[in-house]
Amino acid sequence: ICRKTAEAISIDGHLTEAAWSRAELAGDFVLNDGTEKPQLPTEVKMCWDESNLYLAFVAVDTDIWGKMRKRDDPIYEEEVVETFLSSGGDVTQYFELEFSPHNVVFDARIECPESGDRRKMKADVGWDCEGLKSAVQVVGTLDDSSDVDERWTVEVALPFASIGRDGKPPADGEEWRANFYRIDQAGGGEFSCWSPTLVLPPNFHVPARFGRLRFSGEAG
Repeated sequence: ICRKTAEAISIDGHLTEAAWSRAELAGDFVLNDGTEKPQLPTEVKMCWDESNLYLAFVAVDTDIWGKMRKRDDPIYEEEVVETFLSSGGDVTQYFELEFSPHNVVFDARIECPESGDRRKMKADVGWDCEGLKSAVQVVGTLDDSSDVDERWTVEVALPFASIGRDGKPPADGEEWRANFYRIDQAGGGEFSCWSPTLVLPPNFHVPARFGRLRFSGEAG
């Protein structure tokens, strides 16, 4: 459930607004294959107003790093949190948005069969989510593997005008299809999800496994 907020949210990565304390967690992340919980937990919360969908990720991480710095660099090869959003009626068409500890953004418009057949997937990496705002806060020492870090937090504002809504906010009770992900490259790598895609090797592009995001006009 994604509840509406009347409170202004400042995109600074600190999650200090009361709206975030009232927002409910989307649910526990599990490993991509659905077998167990990850060693590095991730939380995600959401809320919305007339203009934006707001996302907040909290990623527990003992070694926070990232080498890539440019928008649309393949940050999914390093360490990221991600959201896939299908704001229309066709779950095979969706937006992919990723964020790194350095606040590097990867955004693309995707077409992919429900089965997750990557041979038929089309990715428009040239698409940018106009007006997107994001910020990251790190509790630890970024890019220093000699110490033990604690977590990194990502706060995001996604304008409805830029994610297939023509500027229109969702109606009370409206449902979108969505999924949320985390990639951490420690050890052999850990791929976790809100809704497991049940595919090995890990593949997040399985629209049939997207969960349901229900918007509520009731304030959180």
